[in-house]
Amino acid sequence: MLSSTHVPEVVGNDRDAALVSGAGFAGLATAFWLNRLGYDVTVVEAAPALRRGGTPVDIEGETIDILARMGLVDRVRAKALPSRRFAFKDAEDVTLGSIGASGDHASQERYEIHRDDLLDILSDAVTGLVELTFARSIATLEEHAGGLSVTFSDGEQRDFAVVVGCDGNRSNTRRLAFGGGDRFTHFMGGYFFLKVVPRTDLLDPNTTEVFRTPGRMAMLNGYDDRTDIGFGFRTDSEIAYDHRDRGQQRRMIHDLFDDLNWKVPAMLAASAGDDDFYFDRINQIRMPCWSRGRVVLVGDAGYCVSPLAGLGGSMAIIGAGHLAAALERHPDDLPLAFRHYEEGFRPFVEEIQERAATEGMSTMCPVDEAELSERNREIAAGDMGW
Repeated sequence: MLSSTHVPEVVGNDRDAALVSGAGFAGLATAFWLNRLGYDVTVVEAAPALRRGGTPVDIEGETIDILARMGLVDRVRAKALPSRRFAFKDAEDVTLGSIGASGDHASQERYEIHRDDLLDILSDAVTGLVELTFARSIATLEEHAGGLSVTFSDGEQRDFAVVVGCDGNRSNTRRLAFGGGDRFTHFMGGYFFLKVVPRTDLLDPNTTEVFRTPGRMAMLNGYDDRTDIGFGFRTDSEIAYDHRDRGQQRRMIHDLFDDLNWKVPAMLAASAGDDDFYFDRINQIRMPCWSRGRVVLVGDAGYCVSPLAGLGGSMAIIGAGHLAAALERHPDDLPLAFRHYEEGFRPFVEEIQERAATEGMSTMCPVDEAELSERNREIAAGDMGW
């Protein structure tokens, strides 16, 4: 991996052109490193602007090291949120068990930062250095000797030496290069709803509270100026719904949760009224290989670990750093660089995915009374593991 004082030598030959699809954490971090490595970088984003909103991001471990190498860690520290307390509650709002403000990470450097703040930090780091266009996506990819021909959604055609898919869980780049459908999607047996509201009266700031019944979970994240409202539920199989029909999704959440106590009635009331929320299945992306020819995937596009892991932003930044290190080590051999990237990073990805699919799902949304009782016993004993 690149050292903290090392500036990478130019890898791209005569400023080879590189295309990054997606302007989230993975795309912006990858664009940063490709520019540093000597590529002429273009970033395309299907949305009309940077995708804002969502829950804060945990920054720890190797993520901090990579942000330091990018010269950005001081800006992250300046935007860090206060430490938070995590508590599991019963229907009468009695605390079953909790992790204090310092938590199990007291001996480690660890930060939580609002997603939009981290997005701005990464965006500022590439402004003026790369070409960034919005409301644009890849329509076709065709590899030929020495490069890739790309046709964009507006009809323009350009050639690139490498294409990096950083376009999320439902990656268009993955579909074009590896095949469509859900062939790489691992459904984890549930769905998740999230809405951010400007209310601060649902719980104390800098606190997370979780209430669970068999097969259902309600969660609140409290901040000084907002609250995250989350609902999760288990299903035996995927459910049929119209992803464009936000009213249908709101009704589904109300039908599933309106019989519960705790703070759920207030949460349902606070989350009603508009369509600005997230709703999707809980899933992972598991692929046998993250590259094909001159196309490679970074972040959720190649190895989404699911919201239960809480590490999506970190995995994107770490993945971009690993890809950069591999490209610097093997500047004249893309297949070897991609293999080095995957072999070095895949064991960590698979470990996190396995923990999220087993311990994470069981802890946050127990499937039945027996599993809920066992998790409550562990929580009361201070042995939450996950």
